[in-house]
Amino acid sequence: MKYTIGDTIVYGGNGVCEVSGIENKNLFGDGEEQYYVLTPLFIKQASTLYVPVNNEKMTSKIKPVISHKEADELVKNIPNIEIDWIEDKNLRKNTFSHLINFGTREEIIGIINLIIKHRDALVSEGKRLNMMDEKLLNDAERVMNGEFAVAFGILPNEVPEYIHTVIAKGA
Repeated sequence: MKYTIGDTIVYGGNGVCEVSGIENKNLFGDGEEQYYVLTPLFIKQASTLYVPVNNEKMTSKIKPVISHKEADELVKNIPNIEIDWIEDKNLRKNTFSHLINFGTREEIIGIINLIIKHRDALVSEGKRLNMMDEKLLNDAERVMNGEFAVAFGILPNEVPEYIHTVIAKGA
């Protein structure tokens, strides 16, 4: 899919970005190549991202932002989205990081649900979530909150309360 300047997209684990330009650049000394210039919308002090237009692996991380209707359906289904816990810490980190970058929205929400449940179980035992799982949770929430914010026309920090309200009404 080709994108144009002004498009709002999701770029893997970087979350919601605006295509702020399409430029020819010689970034690696291999000759000029065309790049999408992406500006993250909800990350303070974020760097501009350059994604080669003809690099299928990198452009496969670009997807359109979820529509309002799709977001509504997804939010209502959040309580039913589950994935399995991976005991091996390194495998969990690699698998969940890959899903945050390349997975479906349902998989990312599954990560959020799973880590929150795990965190709640640890807290009930007087323990804390380890830093790696906390980072995975933060990354997954940042991606989904940004996307839901665009779909619903709200700020990312308003998304958790919005989701809680929608789910409470459906219960």
